[in-house]
Amino acid sequence: MNPRVRLVGRGPVLAAATAVLRDAASGHGQFLMISGEAGIGKTAVLAELTDRAGPDWTVLRGVCWDRPGAPPYWPWAQVLRATCVPPADLGEARRLVEPPATDGHGTAMDPGAAADAEFSVFEAVGQCLSALAAERPILVVLDDLHWADAASLRLLGFLARALAGSRLVLAGAYRDTEASDDLLAVSATAQHLRLGGLGAEQVRELVTSIVGPDGSELGDQVWERSGGNPFFVGELARLMVAQGTPDQRPPIPAGIAETLRRRLARLSTDCIHVLERVAVAGGEVDTELLVRIGAAGNEIELNSLLDEARRAGVVAGEHERPRLAHDLYRETILGSLGAMTRTEIDLALGLALQERPGSAARVAAHLLAAGSRVRRKAVEYSVLAAREASARLGHDDACGHYRRALKMIDAEGADVPWDPSRGALLVELADAHARAGRGDEARTHYLAAAVSARTADDAIVLARAALGLESLGQRSGAHRADLLDLLEEAAARLEAVDGSLSLQSRVYGARARMLRHGSIAVPDETVAAAAERAVELAAAAGDSQALAEARLAQHDSQWTPGTARRRLPLIDAMLDAATAAHDADLVAQAHQLRAAALLELGDPTGRDELLTYITLAERLGHARGRWGALTRRATFAQLAGHADEAARLGEEALELGLAIGVPDAIGCFCTSRWALVALGVPEPPSDLDPADPLWPMFPLLKAWPLAVRGELDAAADALGDFSVLDVAVWTGLEGLAAAAVVFSAIGTTAQRVWTYDRLRPYAGTDVVVGGCASYHAAVDHHLGTLAAALGDTDSAEKHFQSALALHERLGAAGWARITEQELAALASSVASDNEFRPTNGIWQLAYDGVHVQLPDSKGLGDLAVLIGAQGNDVHVSTLVGSEVPHTGGDPVLDATARAQYKARLADLAEQLDQADAYGDAVRAEKLSAERDALVHELSAATGLGGRARRLGDETERARKTVSARVRDTLTKLDQSHPALAAHLRASVQLGTTCTYSPTHPTTWRLS
Repeated sequence: MNPRVRLVGRGPVLAAATAVLRDAASGHGQFLMISGEAGIGKTAVLAELTDRAGPDWTVLRGVCWDRPGAPPYWPWAQVLRATCVPPADLGEARRLVEPPATDGHGTAMDPGAAADAEFSVFEAVGQCLSALAAERPILVVLDDLHWADAASLRLLGFLARALAGSRLVLAGAYRDTEASDDLLAVSATAQHLRLGGLGAEQVRELVTSIVGPDGSELGDQVWERSGGNPFFVGELARLMVAQGTPDQRPPIPAGIAETLRRRLARLSTDCIHVLERVAVAGGEVDTELLVRIGAAGNEIELNSLLDEARRAGVVAGEHERPRLAHDLYRETILGSLGAMTRTEIDLALGLALQERPGSAARVAAHLLAAGSRVRRKAVEYSVLAAREASARLGHDDACGHYRRALKMIDAEGADVPWDPSRGALLVELADAHARAGRGDEARTHYLAAAVSARTADDAIVLARAALGLESLGQRSGAHRADLLDLLEEAAARLEAVDGSLSLQSRVYGARARMLRHGSIAVPDETVAAAAERAVELAAAAGDSQALAEARLAQHDSQWTPGTARRRLPLIDAMLDAATAAHDADLVAQAHQLRAAALLELGDPTGRDELLTYITLAERLGHARGRWGALTRRATFAQLAGHADEAARLGEEALELGLAIGVPDAIGCFCTSRWALVALGVPEPPSDLDPADPLWPMFPLLKAWPLAVRGELDAAADALGDFSVLDVAVWTGLEGLAAAAVVFSAIGTTAQRVWTYDRLRPYAGTDVVVGGCASYHAAVDHHLGTLAAALGDTDSAEKHFQSALALHERLGAAGWARITEQELAALASSVASDNEFRPTNGIWQLAYDGVHVQLPDSKGLGDLAVLIGAQGNDVHVSTLVGSEVPHTGGDPVLDATARAQYKARLADLAEQLDQADAYGDAVRAEKLSAERDALVHELSAATGLGGRARRLGDETERARKTVSARVRDTLTKLDQSHPALAAHLRASVQLGTTCTYSPTHPTTWRLS
């Protein structure tokens, strides 16, 4: 049927389609999808749309194919070829038209690079079409999308999202009854025109246009039987006329297949013989192949038979490459074929196609259909087809080929030797799943491969499975004991395998990296030993690639705070090996690690190294490199104080990282965002999975931005009873930096001292997270805030001055500004009227803007000593002027009573020590109150600590003396300075040892 004839009744559809062309011509790219059942007129609408585009448009066509042998991205390969752009100018898109050659064995693509490669191809196709559309409007027509492979649909969806501002129309058609979920998802984003059946009047018009004036009498009959399907209408109308019963209601066949069989019956037996082979070949085939499989005696005879089919309207297409006019013909022909005939044709096609490069998928499909006689050959070509699909980035197709190969192996039985082995195929299937972005399925098949490898005692496959599992990645800080065990087992088994030194090196290197970057503490010598072994094996193998990876493992084995200077020579060695191996990814990573080490040391050349890494990462040409460049651009912007730019880049990187499956995309985003909070950027979402390695730090992370913004009550509520033992030290200095920010604002004295003591060894360096994932200021800045909170203004000033010099040296403008603010605040507090000092026998007391003078008293002297102790405990004997407590006199209790009192007080003392160590001020206060009450009740008979009370006990007398005179002083202070009295009452704890520990940092002039 002439396609234009079938456009009867399609006026509204064509009007909408024409509007799409008009909008796109004005620079508003459009995505149009036309759906409906087979024969409804979808192709005709696309043809009319092409005509209406006219000579001002470039039209690019692609048609999908439903046979398993169709290569990945087949419709897009047709489109790209139609552009007439030389393959060399297509960039990564050339993979779709000229796939990389394979040696029949293939090389497994790094699963982590699979999504990157696909993204690069998609981007290259988009750039090609955009460039063409800049010259003149482009109409891309894709027909039969219900047969499109998943990769082609992903590319269609990718391009559809990038249409804005272009003169490009994507127009597709598909059978909605056969559409996959992926196709429906893509179509949901398009302008959608669904073609339904024609009405009775329209069918009458269509029939008349086909068979002449007599068609009006057939119209109602055809409409009732056809449901208004234009193709069925035309075929039924012609059949009725051919049967010579235009004025009667003949029996309508059960389905359109019967109609087509009647039409095919008019062809000669030899012609049907040719068409059967065309149908089995997929509906389209070249004449040379038809001759080779015996469709006709020679090419002249074949062309004569094809001409017969053309005249009957069954065959269309170019003379050298005939195709069936409609797939319904193919279905009808295949339905009439006997099983034996079909098998013989498939076998002939499979054998004939073996000599054609790039035809492995078609060969495998035909050999599979040919049955058990050629099953081994079918396995071989299924594997080859999978590798060819991977080379074309058709990872979904590759998975299908591997699954079919494994199914055939399992059907044949385990006693039949296959090459490659079942375990090796499982690894390749897992690799394909990983490249396709299906990590869970990849993990399942890697584990199955490991089981198979153990059964077959195949150390190579076991090692490949273990490395595959490690390559899937994991959240920073995660601990995978099972995977570590598997790597250790693989290393042990490989020692007996000749020629496996490079693989052994990779296994040892992977294990070293996992040990270092996990959340479980592992002895440094254990990690270092694994890395050293990796280096030895790579050097023995003479493999530069393996050596570069081993040097990376060696670097990571020593990657702890304070080791930057020691790591630099290892990075240089890694760079040399990576350069020798021509591995651009590892070369870029070496510059990234060097940047991190130099910045940690406060060396400004680290900025240049970071920019070098960014440039190299962008040149890698894959999405993972682009993600690395984006995240580190965010760090560079943050370092320079451009907070808004850093936040924008971080969000772009997060979106890209999630799209390509970077395991630590969220972690990298969050560490960058948390650092940016200090520069005024909102914090990242506070939700955290309990399975996340950072879960114990969740209260600290929630309190972090609140503390920065000065929302201290909210920060305290968020922090709760957080213990310093839950600070994640495996994060390097990042966790300690976060603790410093929070504890400086709302922490206890014990928490501040604990954090200060752990940061102090790294003074003079900077907090750089991972490979420059973020920058958290100079360590001295955090030491300064802690010292200020502890009341040590002299130390705080020194730390802040050092931090300011480091920030200015690195060009960290934002952090330099923050450090200057801290210095100003410190100077302000020192210069304030907060005083507690004697002058000529008179105490000058100033607090909260109120100044009073009091006469000298021992209670004021005790308070001054406690304030000057900066949160440390002071024994009452010191306050009364006795350095060593003395006891004397006779005991007043028997031994049994003393033992009971001693046990209870010892228990209280132990609990108090624990509370102090964990910084639990509330619990410590309760325990102190219980201890003091017990001591008070038993003071008449028992001394402190369960010792027999002796007459004249100096410690007890000193405690009572100090308590009495401090309380007396505070009572007097209530009258002259109630605010100061209240502050001291809340901040001073009295007992055998006394402490001044204010809730918020308070500085004093004491002399």
